[in-house]
Amino acid sequence: MKLSIVIPLYNKEKYIGRCLKSLMAQDLPANEYEVVVVDDGSKDAGASIAREFAETHQNIRFFTQKNAGPSAARNKGLDAATGDYVYFLDADDFLAPDVLKGLLQVAEQNKLEILEFNTCEIREGEQADSLKSTKQDPHVQVVDGISYIAEYGFRNEAWRYIIHHGFLKENGIRFIEGTLYEDVIFTASLFLKARRIAKAEMDIHRYVTVADSIVTSRDAAHNLRFIHGMVYAIERIHELIKNMDPSHGKYQKAVEKLKARQQAFVFALLIRTLKYRLLNREELKSILGKMNELKSYPIDPEIGIGHGSAIHNKLFVPMFNNKTVLYTGLSLRRLLPS
Repeated sequence: MKLSIVIPLYNKEKYIGRCLKSLMAQDLPANEYEVVVVDDGSKDAGASIAREFAETHQNIRFFTQKNAGPSAARNKGLDAATGDYVYFLDADDFLAPDVLKGLLQVAEQNKLEILEFNTCEIREGEQADSLKSTKQDPHVQVVDGISYIAEYGFRNEAWRYIIHHGFLKENGIRFIEGTLYEDVIFTASLFLKARRIAKAEMDIHRYVTVADSIVTSRDAAHNLRFIHGMVYAIERIHELIKNMDPSHGKYQKAVEKLKARQQAFVFALLIRTLKYRLLNREELKSILGKMNELKSYPIDPEIGIGHGSAIHNKLFVPMFNNKTVLYTGLSLRRLLPS
């Protein structure tokens, strides 16, 4: 088995059929790849749809568990996976047709532990027929993970990469359960262990912006979980930085990229706090104190917030670094009506 595609499923009846159809429209023989769907206690018809696919396609395997979150579902799928490479795909996304054979060839020929590829963001309801793959350049430059972070940074989402299964097992890297932003911890941990990683300019993945996604939700409880998830991710990245090899030639540049990711989380945390009025002054003060201990706050303007715009770095960062302005803004925001 060359590839295992692991899909955590929870209440995605509108999308799981499209996702699985895209995986059956690939240019690999069925005996060379498998799809491992793990239902995380769905309350809609998504599980039934996935089960029906498994009954009619020999390379789709269906598992179920009590609701424990996407990380637990991914880990269960990883335990069941038998492929040389593993790919974690979200149930509301899908792949362009006939792209897996070329992608695997690049990974195998270059003996890669991690291979990144391109994604195309589309709106919910956009016609998939017009979104066939457009670019397939198999030429890659292979580097180690620290060098990759230093030169290119890294993206949080696990669905941007296929990963060598043996590499995952060798390093004991799994998804942390019970938190949000598990992808960034998983991905950063992978990169810092990798000896052979590359980016292929290949058009593979379709990211669908879904209206009721947890990422776009305005629900206060969800957003409070996001804030605590960001804090935990910042803490874990701090630990990863502490364990990096300072003798690596790209060490300092890679550290700056990781610190920029930490600071981007601090920035996003403050934005969500103000937007949704989630924390009081003492709660925010406690979080910022912890961020200060981790050297992630105040935000270093020389490092900035990574992919943030120049306006964010030049306008909002100084405001957020000024606690008087920040606390005053928080107090005023909490007085305003919803």
